[in-house]
Amino acid sequence: MRSIVALALFFVPSLALAAPAKPAAAKKSSTDKATASAKPSAAPKSGPVASPGNALPPGSQHSPPVILDEASALFTLRTRSDEGYDFRAYVELTGLGSKTDSAHIDLKQNGKLLATAKCAIDRDGSYGIGSCEYGGTPLKVKGDLEAELIYWDDQTEKEYLVRTFKVTAYHFKGQWETWQVFPDDVLAAGYAYQGHEFQSDGTYRRVDFYIWFSTGDYLNDATLRCTVNGSKKLADITISPQGGSATGTIEADVQPTNGERVTYRWQKMDLMADVLWGKRSTLQYEMPKTQPKDSVLSDNPGKWDCNLRHEGKAIRELLFTVDNNGMIVQDEMQSGKNPIPTVSSRVALIDLRLTKDSASFDKRISPAAMKKSVGFGLPWPNHPKVQVIQASFPAKSGQPDPK
Repeated sequence: MRSIVALALFFVPSLALAAPAKPAAAKKSSTDKATASAKPSAAPKSGPVASPGNALPPGSQHSPPVILDEASALFTLRTRSDEGYDFRAYVELTGLGSKTDSAHIDLKQNGKLLATAKCAIDRDGSYGIGSCEYGGTPLKVKGDLEAELIYWDDQTEKEYLVRTFKVTAYHFKGQWETWQVFPDDVLAAGYAYQGHEFQSDGTYRRVDFYIWFSTGDYLNDATLRCTVNGSKKLADITISPQGGSATGTIEADVQPTNGERVTYRWQKMDLMADVLWGKRSTLQYEMPKTQPKDSVLSDNPGKWDCNLRHEGKAIRELLFTVDNNGMIVQDEMQSGKNPIPTVSSRVALIDLRLTKDSASFDKRISPAAMKKSVGFGLPWPNHPKVQVIQASFPAKSGQPDPK
């Protein structure tokens, strides 16, 4: 996740690293993220699988592993009137090598290349953030698509497949035309980020939760109501929505010629909790004594069960474990086969549950999509707990399916 203040606030397209032509024989600020010097968490036991006909090795086999930050990833189509669409992806990567290395996205359907988007990467050491944008001839291809994020190691002149975004392109006609993907699966996963470790006074050493919602509404006055180890009840924890390039919205505004207008939105939020990660003893100055009780994670190691509350209703349940060092650790799902790669030990997959009241905030819930994957076609970890999570999904509700 973003590594320095400057990266979060001043993304400079002129620093783009253009993907080179293939050789003939081959081819995170008040919200700064995991630092460039931070090592990725344990290498996944199995990396991304290349699509049929694509023999590229996965990014996990690069040295060091090239990993996409799933917590901040985004892929969207952009309608260009009745001409068709182009596309954009937001990416944060760790494991970058030389300054001449680069990345790009190949958009394909059934193995056929449709378009390529170069990624403009702003780097801090081995960490980089940026956008991969295609603005060429508009596309009109509908149906299932695969957007392959490919990393080019210029020193070895070798490509690696970092991630494949699997989406479906829909086309709506009416008073205007709209092209968009419907990423219903993004509601399935949540991540905790524990950054800002270089703030000497601990002011910004708060936990950020990255969570998607199927609405464009603002999450005002939200709180976390938590219990620890099934018994200790904590005072409500204030939640503050954050901005920044790692948040974003995917929108499809549809107005049939005869019918009601429907605006679909999926919004990725960065929710900062008013609780400090780490050990209380590591805080600076008088903070170990003056920081209120239970406002540092190390005060309450164990299993946390938190309801994200909005307007008197629990719209999400967050379950995670805090170790004796006051750190949120990877969920037990990550201990099985096919764990989700994370860019740092400070980024942890948590157990995120939708609730019976999620539909009071989310405008669209599709449990079938969430059972298939956890965001743009990313497979679930292979662990028995996944079945428990999927069984807890509420019924299908909200805005109609695309046609």
